[in-house]
Amino acid sequence: MVPLTPYMLSNDIFTGLSFSAAVTLIALFVFGYVKGKLTGIPPLRGGLQTLVIGGLASAVAFGLARLIS
Repeated sequence: MVPLTPYMLSNDIFTGLSFSAAVTLIALFVFGYVKGKLTGIPPLRGGLQTLVIGGLASAVAFGLARLIS
């Protein structure tokens, strides 16, 4: 639901995409930060790792969807 909520609250698809990307990256960082606190790795490192890996996965999925359509 995190990536879809900005689309539901926006009138413009490009605005929705921008907010969706920003909200998703923030959520990825927060999830990684919490994961770091729970697993014993430095929380900032956990947040950045999750942000980078999740961001790259999202970018690849977006690129593949654009390539296919």
